[in-house]
Amino acid sequence: MLACGLSYEPRPQQVRMAHAIATAFAERRHACIEAPTGVGKTFAYLVPAIFFAQETKRPVVVSTHTINLQEQICKKDLPLLGKLLKQEISYAVAKGRNNYLCLRRLSQIADMDQALLPGGNILGEIGTLLDWAERTRSGDYSEMDRPVPRTLWQAVCSERGNCLAAQCPFFQRCFLMKARRSLMAAQIIVSNHAFFFSALALRDKERQSGNRTDGVQVLPEFAAVILDEGHTLEDTAASHLGLRAESYAIRHTLNRLFIDDRRPRLLAADCCHNARKLANDLRARAEVFFNQLREWIEPQTNRAAPLRYCVPNHIENYLAAPVHQLCQELDRVLEQGGTSQEQMLEIKAAKNELEEQCLTLDVFFSMSLPDYVYWFELQGREAKEISFNCIPVDVAPRLRELLFATPEKFPVIITSATLAIAGDINFFLRRIGAECADALILDTPFDYSRQVKVYLPDNIPPPNSHSFLPEAERHLKHFLSQTNGRAFVLFTSYAMLNQMAERLESFFRAGNYHVYIQGDKYSPRKMLELFRKNPRSVILGTSSFWTGVDVTGEALSNVIITKLPFAVPDHPLIAARSELIQARGGSSFSEYSLPEAVLKFRQGFGRLIRSRDDHGIVVILDGRIRSKYYGKVFLQSIPECPIEMFS
Repeated sequence: MLACGLSYEPRPQQVRMAHAIATAFAERRHACIEAPTGVGKTFAYLVPAIFFAQETKRPVVVSTHTINLQEQICKKDLPLLGKLLKQEISYAVAKGRNNYLCLRRLSQIADMDQALLPGGNILGEIGTLLDWAERTRSGDYSEMDRPVPRTLWQAVCSERGNCLAAQCPFFQRCFLMKARRSLMAAQIIVSNHAFFFSALALRDKERQSGNRTDGVQVLPEFAAVILDEGHTLEDTAASHLGLRAESYAIRHTLNRLFIDDRRPRLLAADCCHNARKLANDLRARAEVFFNQLREWIEPQTNRAAPLRYCVPNHIENYLAAPVHQLCQELDRVLEQGGTSQEQMLEIKAAKNELEEQCLTLDVFFSMSLPDYVYWFELQGREAKEISFNCIPVDVAPRLRELLFATPEKFPVIITSATLAIAGDINFFLRRIGAECADALILDTPFDYSRQVKVYLPDNIPPPNSHSFLPEAERHLKHFLSQTNGRAFVLFTSYAMLNQMAERLESFFRAGNYHVYIQGDKYSPRKMLELFRKNPRSVILGTSSFWTGVDVTGEALSNVIITKLPFAVPDHPLIAARSELIQARGGSSFSEYSLPEAVLKFRQGFGRLIRSRDDHGIVVILDGRIRSKYYGKVFLQSIPECPIEMFS
């Protein structure tokens, strides 16, 4: 590293982790490694991954939860390793196909009669797309200088079941095919967990049906998988191995097929008269059905809270028959072939989407999948749309089957800074079905006894009492003044966050603090940018600021945890997991709620110290950490450091 003009600090934990991963690869075994902040875990897994990819002549998939870590790996770590190893390392980022522009679909829209295009500003948006299509090398939506509206992008993005492949006139320039080819040639494939588990589910679906639905492999055959930020695996895997239907998706698909306006639609041809009538009938029925459902849901929950569906066939899928009729008519249209090949593909893709959405609604209302939990969720700015969620309660059996059953084919490495509860990693391994993995917990390279002081309340009302907020406000003012801001104040709910923000408003104004409130006018990324830039800054944040946020140096000197982060027990998924544990004769609190809260607590605590030079305080305002028997589990799960009481 000195030859590259970089300093290097030997870290025994990093060497130990790299050896453990190399051994797991060589012996075709799974491994789960807790690597605290500062170990340098990305280098510890990338180096053995590169050599394993070269040895097997197959890529190694590196999957992360956050975009920040993906960018670090691709833009910093892999290029640097290439220089250090003095070799070319081929790598590529794997994304879902709808992230890529489809030049054929764009050309179709550009060739339309301009008078038929919707709205006045859509012309400028199409012009922006056409100009960008000439300049971009990737066709990746995330790389647009100024993203176009969602509805327009859906009309021009690459779409499953809507691809001419080698017959497409744009095949040689196709952005998706170029991206897929780069995956085939890569030694390291970087993805996010959402994409990886979606690809895993699609691969299993294709294996069972014997048909490839994507026209080309989403991921090539890989030699190994490394899952970083592994503490997020259970929920991410459950979400993407489950089913989901949306009122918006159904409405959008019907509008693509036909709607009574002047814009061209897929069913505009004369041979589509019956299909147009059935599409209009289905749209009218869907509007009535979704409106009635929303009127039934709204009195039972607030906008932000999901509503669990508990009784099979309590509600009938009123769209099943008209969807079936329309799809039969669309099959007739496709058989007749009275329109262009491109139009036929678009119609077929819309038909497949309607069938999938309707099948999910059938599963949802009948609750036909055992050991799944089902819930409605209101969505959109005005909460006018509905999502229908079918999620496996216990994802471990599915992951054992899809991910951990064949280490001889591809060993899996799971790593994160926080996986253990009071030094025990078995809770996490059981939750994801990886009991067979070799476990390793590394020591921290930081001196927490010197770098951190923890403040605990001596006598404070419980968080659910009316007197908690005034007391918490008093202590917040004291500790924020002590560090001149430079603080994260972490909440478990927007309700308490907003109440406290209102109570502290005059204090912040009088003290010239820069205050950034999650859910206010800035995105989390912008909040972090301003926090790092401005002195006397304070972030009031909820879930996304407990984890995956990295601020080094004096900018962050104080982390205040207002409440121990127990999950809301009435969320359908949390409730169903608790019920399953109870039904098996276990304790849902000690076997699920407490370990989950401890892991999130460790994540929040870990925001403070990101380097050997960082110093600061962690303040805990929840008195249960001392008054309840389980409080010691939280304290035993963080590094030893000085503790001071306050009152």
